[in-house]
Amino acid sequence: MFSTFDLKEISKELSSIEKMRVDKIYQLGNEIRIKFFGRGREDLVIKPPLAVFITSYPKPAPKNPTWFAMLLRKHLKAMWLFKIEQYDFDRILMLSFGFYEDNNPVVKFVIIVEMFRDGNIILVNEDNVIVGILSREYMKDRTLAPKSNYDFPEKKKGFDITIDEIIELSREKEIVKELATQLNIGGLYAEEICLLAGVDKSSKNISQSDAAKIKKALHQLETQQKDPMIIKKNGELIDIPPYNLISYSSHEYTKERYETFSKALDEVYGKGESEEILKEELSAHQKKIEKYERMLKSQKDLYDSYIRERDIYKKMGDLAYEKYPIIEESIKVIEQAKKNYSLEDIKQKLLNNKLISDIDFKTGIITFNFDIKLPIELKKDVNENANLFYEKSKKMKRKIDGAKTAMDNTEVKLLKLKEEEEGLEIEIPKAIEKKVKEWYERFRWFTSSEGHIILGGRDASSNEVIVKKYMEDNDIYFHADAYGAPHVIIKEGNKATDVTINEAAIFAVSFSSLWKDGYGGGDAYWVTPDQVTKEAPSGEFLKKGAFAIKGKRNYLKSISIKLSIGITVDGKIMCGPDTPVQKHTVKSIKIMPGKHKKESFAKRIAKILETEDIDGIVQALPPGGCEIRGE
Repeated sequence: MFSTFDLKEISKELSSIEKMRVDKIYQLGNEIRIKFFGRGREDLVIKPPLAVFITSYPKPAPKNPTWFAMLLRKHLKAMWLFKIEQYDFDRILMLSFGFYEDNNPVVKFVIIVEMFRDGNIILVNEDNVIVGILSREYMKDRTLAPKSNYDFPEKKKGFDITIDEIIELSREKEIVKELATQLNIGGLYAEEICLLAGVDKSSKNISQSDAAKIKKALHQLETQQKDPMIIKKNGELIDIPPYNLISYSSHEYTKERYETFSKALDEVYGKGESEEILKEELSAHQKKIEKYERMLKSQKDLYDSYIRERDIYKKMGDLAYEKYPIIEESIKVIEQAKKNYSLEDIKQKLLNNKLISDIDFKTGIITFNFDIKLPIELKKDVNENANLFYEKSKKMKRKIDGAKTAMDNTEVKLLKLKEEEEGLEIEIPKAIEKKVKEWYERFRWFTSSEGHIILGGRDASSNEVIVKKYMEDNDIYFHADAYGAPHVIIKEGNKATDVTINEAAIFAVSFSSLWKDGYGGGDAYWVTPDQVTKEAPSGEFLKKGAFAIKGKRNYLKSISIKLSIGITVDGKIMCGPDTPVQKHTVKSIKIMPGKHKKESFAKRIAKILETEDIDGIVQALPPGGCEIRGE
């Protein structure tokens, strides 16, 4: 459980992500992950009451977001994180979010993280009213529920406690227990203070001298030099303190030091838990594969039995015609014998007949003993009997076709599961290397064959930003003639030739809804920046991200929808038309609209491009399914 000292140190380190913006928010159990962008990417993990840290180890996002994650997304999407701070040296962390108004930061919401008891995460608005909460709590002195005001817990004594107050703490109870509770520092740090002071932790009614020593120890602990580490004993995790504590000075403890407290926490809760999740996923996946393998074996056995029955019935039909005279004569002899002998006498006379193995007058079937046993109905002639066998053979043919279809479907599912299993191989999770990103990487982008940066919006907000903030007079504006298309600009487009113009057209069309809808091509047009306006035509309204075009549009017709995705020499993921991507990347692959979901497709592409930046690939891919071109 996080202590006040843990929170003190981590809040200092987390100041590095202040002035970044919220991208995505996920919830996995009681753990909230907030992805920030602005200076590269940072993933913040809030895991009350255990830890808060920046992680380099991604976890798979849940398929269905929780209501709390959706609530946080709704209110915090694209907001700036202005401030992260510990509240009054308590086990409470506050994250303030908002927007800039006239270049001034205005806080709209605050996430309050309580790291005591079972932990909690509360979202409050600028009026300190609870908007959403992970776990509602109803107590005598506090109510934590939506629409209630958030009240901080009762304030404990601080490190400015006097010597007389320290003496008073020990009047009736052990000093270590009173320090732990009254100063809200927990048992570990209360014992550390006693060790630093050289005072017996179980002492009661301590002297002024011992109280002075404790006061001095409090100051020593408060000004302790940060030295983050993971403490283990006999290979088992014991603690993750931000300091080198006397409590862990014994030789039975092993210490692994880290550059930051966040990295130490990430090693345990990021890397360690990611590996456990992979193990669990792989185990569940393997069980699913085993289930389909059993199903496939059962289907194959049934399929083989149907084939055997089909062949036997076909052989019986052929044999009936082949032995036509024998069968017909035998039936005549039996029918004649029935006139002079009893049925039992006839059966007795046939006991030693090698040609006939059995006769059953109740069912009216005589079984001949040829290469195989051949049951013949006495009331039907040979032709009718043969046709019965052929009909049964045809019925088995239909069953065979059905079994084959079921078997093929199972094989497809099994193959897909085995392909997915490759992405679940258990190995030590690798930290994602954080790269410094260029300003244009927050958008869709590529570099044209002639070296022009070409940008495309990702959503309504970024479409608005591209046109309002980044489009300049010497640029060219592009748009696909289709619904759901991004705004695209060619930087310094007035210097571009038809080569770059055509590449921008491919980019604009390929990233429109035409890709998702599976079209092979579409039209695009370009205009100059002064033709793009926010002024809606009379009687119309332009929603966020939408602009009107004045004057003539320069159309490019029947532009093919096709892209390539590749990785540059400095590890950037670029997705755009074939020629510029091949020119500016060290490795690339051609793609087209398809049935594979982006997440699973990105894992496959990552292996081909030999990169671990799966998130970067997902962000670079067009909206909709994909597959590799040429397969």
